[in-house]
Amino acid sequence: MHYTPDQLHTELARFNASLRQVSRRAGRGLDYDFERRLEAHRRTLSDMLGPDGTPVVMDAIAAARSALNATEPFHDLQAMARAQDTLGRLVRRWAMRLAG
Repeated sequence: MHYTPDQLHTELARFNASLRQVSRRAGRGLDYDFERRLEAHRRTLSDMLGPDGTPVVMDAIAAARSALNATEPFHDLQAMARAQDTLGRLVRRWAMRLAG
């Protein structure tokens, strides 16, 4: 399926909002509803970015889960921030390709 740059940026913004919640909830565990939200982001972003982008999406999701479940989430939150940055750069590159 083909997506517009706006759709990519919108989904990235939604995912980033969820990751901000992870930062606030880190160390408190992963509840069922939040797990479903992360899975929905994983499916959508993986579909949008295809097989080349899926590992980047999975890295961000794994880091978010780790941060939520960690006793001391400092390093997990740093890993999540790095994965989030990498995903953001990838989405911007894809959006520029689609626009041009």
